[in-house]
Amino acid sequence: MIPRVINNIPQLVEIGEIFVLQVWVFFASSGKGREGKEGYLVRLPKTTPEGYRILMYAVRDNDPTKMNFADCIKGFCMYNDCILSEDGLQEGYIVIFDMKGVQLGHLARVSLPALRCFLLYIQEAHPCRLKSIHVLNTASWIHHIMRLVVPLVKSEILSLVNFHKGSTPEGLPMELLPVNMGGEAPHIEELDRETKSMIHKYHEWLIETAQFKSDESKRPKKQGWWGFFGSNKTNDVDLDEKTILKNLQID
Repeated sequence: MIPRVINNIPQLVEIGEIFVLQVWVFFASSGKGREGKEGYLVRLPKTTPEGYRILMYAVRDNDPTKMNFADCIKGFCMYNDCILSEDGLQEGYIVIFDMKGVQLGHLARVSLPALRCFLLYIQEAHPCRLKSIHVLNTASWIHHIMRLVVPLVKSEILSLVNFHKGSTPEGLPMELLPVNMGGEAPHIEELDRETKSMIHKYHEWLIETAQFKSDESKRPKKQGWWGFFGSNKTNDVDLDEKTILKNLQID
């Protein structure tokens, strides 16, 4: 969710309800354990000096033919629901995405309607304070991805993105990172086992919550749910696409 004061709780809840109803397949656990197997979804043990939690995402399998975008979204949503339940109220979250192993073939397997829907939910209904996003080992073709994402993401979110050529997120204490990245935290494989244990703990709850869907027949008729997107511009930040892409420089 974007870092702003929440002044329309009913709309936030409504968007969350509609998202679950329209794309319930993303939330419904199949029970087969496919979700999360295509990537690492881990939470680093220590917070930043400001008290922010750090979440890290990385590709597990470099083969793009094995990627199922729906499973990726489902795993991400399941993982983040568990994290928010475990953490409770937090000062904020920092997200690290490691592009090592990501190929153009992965991009070709992204469903644009599903991506659009997912980004709406993350920006408008996901209950957390996002402080910054760090992309590590940024691929030379990152602008191809950004041309897809920019029209769907608010400028407030884009201003939080930092691209890095290497595997070090500048501005964050190195000791907070996993030992395989030069830090002092446990290896990403050990953190991954902790993630699996946490999701197993919430397994029944995840299955039950997939059934919590609103009765749309009782909702007053108004704009379609796609209309919630509006524009990616804000009063505070007004950048056209060319300017945004130019400003997204790699450190």
